[in-house]
Amino acid sequence: MTSQKQNASSPPGWDDVQVGDAVQLSRNGRIEYTGKVDDRTAAGDIVWVKTNLGRRRLFHVADGFHLSWSVR
Repeated sequence: MTSQKQNASSPPGWDDVQVGDAVQLSRNGRIEYTGKVDDRTAAGDIVWVKTNLGRRRLFHVADGFHLSWSVR
């Protein structure tokens, strides 16, 4: 089982994720995307995630994804 940075009593904060963090983005209980944070906005509401194969995708907090990550 992967350790999570977030406190068990609060949902993960998009503003806490940092460049280089390994992340999973899930929606409706299904993991839809995994990779490492390649970049993020200062506010943390937008992250760019890059897969091991080099695909890069932008995610916005309002897109309905749950973002989780492993301890660095």
